[in-house]
Amino acid sequence: MSWSLKLLTVRGIPVRVHASFLLVVLWAAYIGFTERGALTGAAGVGWLHGAAFMVIFVLLLFACVVLHELGHSLVAQLFGVQVQDITLWPIGGMARMSKLPERPYQEFLISAAGPAVNVTLALALGALALAWIGPNALLRTLLTPRLLTRAMAVMDGQSLLLLLTFNNASLVLFNLIPAFPMDGGRLLRSFLAVFMPFAQATRVASMLGQSLAVVMIVAGLVSPGAYLLVLIGLFVFLSAWQERQQTLTYASLTGVRVRQATQPIGPQLYALETAGEAIRRVGIGPQVAYLVTDGGRLVGMLSRHELLGAVRKGGPGARISQYMRRDVVQFSPDDLLTLAAERLAQRQASVGVVVENGQVIGAVSRLDIARLAEVLEAFPAAATRE
Repeated sequence: MSWSLKLLTVRGIPVRVHASFLLVVLWAAYIGFTERGALTGAAGVGWLHGAAFMVIFVLLLFACVVLHELGHSLVAQLFGVQVQDITLWPIGGMARMSKLPERPYQEFLISAAGPAVNVTLALALGALALAWIGPNALLRTLLTPRLLTRAMAVMDGQSLLLLLTFNNASLVLFNLIPAFPMDGGRLLRSFLAVFMPFAQATRVASMLGQSLAVVMIVAGLVSPGAYLLVLIGLFVFLSAWQERQQTLTYASLTGVRVRQATQPIGPQLYALETAGEAIRRVGIGPQVAYLVTDGGRLVGMLSRHELLGAVRKGGPGARISQYMRRDVVQFSPDDLLTLAAERLAQRQASVGVVVENGQVIGAVSRLDIARLAEVLEAFPAAATRE
């Protein structure tokens, strides 16, 4: 079951919103509902006005987040990096890319594009606020103590404009923190990668990010009520660790061919048989994929996970042909494993077949690649590199 809803497509990039994003909308409505009543003493319409104001503010703010992610994505496309999708989560947006940029300057430009969008938005919204409110009134407003609290209390068009301007400026500063997964961490890595190997640059940037995360966690623990800072610190620490692991995994596979990760394919499935018949006939062994044939002709592929999913969704009587993947990803045994991993990610496939001289000789899956990378990280000499 997919927990994401597709909103639109921009330059071939699907923009999705995760179901959990509804929690942010409900939270915004609750805050607006309660704050409007508390700050103004209004009843009925005032409360509804507050809820509507906060929901509109959150939706517009996340529209700015989408533009931020599109900034990354469109620049990535210029460098031949395929963007699989953009997904909105309660904590922000994420653009999934099929591979890392090949050159440090490419990562720098891709990473800088997102904050550049927010700088542009902050300047444009600030100029609009200046034209609407007037320079003298805007200056008095900006010098008002507890500006954001007062903007929350008024909840009109000018307040909405000021809040969006302030938050876009805040997004720039937050994203430039030199720690993964923020853009600042990637900018730092791209700068370091000019002077050292990419994997080493990742280690250094990751260690700096984790050190900063520890400072944030400690500061949050010793400061009364600063629990959000602790959560952000934990998020940064874990994200920096994950980025380092993914990059080192990618680096360990450099020069390794698909042949080394290829696994034999066991029993085949028949397109017209049911999932129940297939499981009774071949069982569920350790293999990750099954070829599907029809009259001796290869017509598709079904992973072990997809076979079990067919039973869960359609019952034992579900036909294999209904659930098999017809567009099978194919590799040569001499293809680079890093490119194979990218193609699997691009096609959103968990497994592909390895073909040599027109014959299927095995399969390679994301899991196989991850397992081989784990071995090569510990024992690099186990790889045959070309």
